[in-house]
Amino acid sequence: MADNHEHTHDECCCEHNHEHACSCEHNHEDINKGQFLFKLIGGGFFLIAGYILNEVAEKGKIDLPDFSFLVCFMLSYLIVGFDIIKEAVEGVMHKDIFNENLLMTIASLGAFAVGEYSEGCMVVFLFTIGEFLQGLALDKSRKSIKNMLEAKVEVVNIIDGEKEKAISPEEVKIGDLMIIRPGEKLDIDGVITDGTSQFDMKSLTGETIPVTKGVGDSVLAGSVSLDGTVTVKAEKEYKDSTVSRILDMLEKSQDKKSHAQKFITRFARIYTPIVCLIAVLIMVVPPLFFNGQWHEWLYRGLSALVVSCPCALVISIPLSFFAGIGACSREGILVKGGNYLEILAKADTGVFDKTGTLTNGKFEFVTCEHNHCHCKDNQHRELLKIIAACERYSNHPIAKSINVAFGHYADECEVKDSKTYAGLGVSAIVDGVKYYVGNEKLMKEHCNDFKETNVIGTAIYCCSESEFMGDIVFADIIKQDSKDALKALKKLGIAKTVMMTGDKEEIAKDIASKAGIDTVYSRLMPDEKANIVSELQKSGSTVVYTGDGINDAPVLSQADVGVAMGGAGSDIAVEASDMVIMGDSLSKLAIGKKVAKKTIRIVHENIIFAIAVKLLIIIGCAIGIFDENAMWLAVFGDVGVCLIAIANSLRALRVGKIKNK
Repeated sequence: MADNHEHTHDECCCEHNHEHACSCEHNHEDINKGQFLFKLIGGGFFLIAGYILNEVAEKGKIDLPDFSFLVCFMLSYLIVGFDIIKEAVEGVMHKDIFNENLLMTIASLGAFAVGEYSEGCMVVFLFTIGEFLQGLALDKSRKSIKNMLEAKVEVVNIIDGEKEKAISPEEVKIGDLMIIRPGEKLDIDGVITDGTSQFDMKSLTGETIPVTKGVGDSVLAGSVSLDGTVTVKAEKEYKDSTVSRILDMLEKSQDKKSHAQKFITRFARIYTPIVCLIAVLIMVVPPLFFNGQWHEWLYRGLSALVVSCPCALVISIPLSFFAGIGACSREGILVKGGNYLEILAKADTGVFDKTGTLTNGKFEFVTCEHNHCHCKDNQHRELLKIIAACERYSNHPIAKSINVAFGHYADECEVKDSKTYAGLGVSAIVDGVKYYVGNEKLMKEHCNDFKETNVIGTAIYCCSESEFMGDIVFADIIKQDSKDALKALKKLGIAKTVMMTGDKEEIAKDIASKAGIDTVYSRLMPDEKANIVSELQKSGSTVVYTGDGINDAPVLSQADVGVAMGGAGSDIAVEASDMVIMGDSLSKLAIGKKVAKKTIRIVHENIIFAIAVKLLIIIGCAIGIFDENAMWLAVFGDVGVCLIAIANSLRALRVGKIKNK
């Protein structure tokens, strides 16, 4: 993924604040409804008045001076088109010669010059309406994402001494005790110190089923307490909370452009000057060399100039990716950029970690084997105590299962110098004695009398610096949705599935057969996983790797798209991966793949539609088949096509159900 991770931000072809990189000088997000209504009513009134006076004068029913209807048209044009002219001049001053406003200004003033006053006014009038509707569409797409996460509470109630105090979320400090009542939303990550409640975490994980949390459980910002009052100890400041981090990721995702976006930016820089040149040739070549009428060919050329703006492409393509990222966010899938959606859409190989990805990562205890005596009927707890103490500070799913089951045995132990060996295990000094706890590879490095168990399952061995102590065996359980998720991914284009694990071969094959995995690699170290992904890439595969974010940084970076599972509160997962699934359901990867394919399909539809319509209208203007309707069709080819492309882009916000049958 080294090549894919060079996130450069191509400069827009104009110097302005414009998130979607349109080659126009204004910001579609600045929606001033009052100003728009003034232009619509005032400009519309004088346009209609001018049109009526012009019709009356032409039919000779009333003797009116020629300037009467011209004044009305001029007033309409100035009311509606003044800002367009102003921004056109500013664009030229910033060396953006082919900005959209300049094209509209030339075309509309040219229409006035050849006596087509109503068409000149309608060009700027319809263009202004189109721009307003575009702004509304863009604003809607952003709000649909941000409103999901950013319903920020105005105040947070904290315990200050013996009384309650209301402060803003930004004032909350690490260690403050916050009171969250039923119906209230938590704005800052923390740990429950008192009370129990069900929490709605849909805005984070996309899951509709509430999660019950009590004392000692972590609660993420964005969670809503449903039926209980809890006291939560703040673990982060607001600026570092999960919601704030997600919003920051979504904003930065716009800087990571897809190949399609980069292509459109480059295309617009070439396309616009060429089409403008064609429009000029339409204006001057027939009158100069073929005895054409200047009035007729100027009108045709100006019509071609109107339709030449690539706004439909440079607005709708980034908007499609933004909508796709938003659709993923709604489902609890965070995507760091449109480039990753594009790669995910074409990915043909899925590589999966076993523990915590295909399996629950919540291990069930099977047995305990002591080197000197078998642990029966809970009579010998020394081995369990030592292993639980050593695993106390580990984040590995097995370590968590050990501490849930046997952590209370080690409550009185003094643990020092805890150290993690990636892919091997841990070591720690427990009550003054150094122990190693981990897999058989770690034992072979530090223990001479090591004995491997014959029990099928995931074994955790323990030894001191002088002797082998024994082992405990856990069995991992496959997730309910893993098999269905893999079936869905195959239907969506993942032709090959691979599972990689540090576990034993027999355990790996058992899980793989239950899940429907094609290829299995077992007993792997983290760097070996990255090497396997590299070999798959060399064979021509586009690889999406999915893991739990623990010890996965090398392979997450190596894959074309690295996906971290269950990363709602993991800083490491968020930093190391390209996508984060805010939950533990593998089915969400299939949803992300479906959204990615839909987004790319919409992008291709918009490119083909916009270019085809514009070229047809330009050709029609050149050969004269549109006659007096040329300008109207040209306005449709610019504003109308842009609106249709934007509406099509917003379809990416809707996510259909995954069908496995």
